[in-house]
Amino acid sequence: MINKMMIFMIGSVVIVLTGCAKDTVTHSVKDLVGVRGSSGENALEARGFVWVKTEKSDGSAYSYWKHDQSGQCLKVSMTDGRYASLVKTVPFECKKRQ
Repeated sequence: MINKMMIFMIGSVVIVLTGCAKDTVTHSVKDLVGVRGSSGENALEARGFVWVKTEKSDGSAYSYWKHDQSGQCLKVSMTDGRYASLVKTVPFECKKRQ
């Protein structure tokens, strides 16, 4: 009985810490809002993100970046050559089109 409780408690801690690590990645990019596109790309790469794809729509560009370690997917909105927003999105969005 005690072993099952220990396993449950350790598993719960791991789940909480994993969730915190992913949220920390999102918070570490908010300072990039307003930077020029090329500077933002360099900063994302330095923080462990890998470019996946870019889509264009209605005068804006949306690029998708995947964090190499956590697998977190970011959607970066660019307007007039600058980062307008960086938001965490579902992992499916970071799949490359075939």
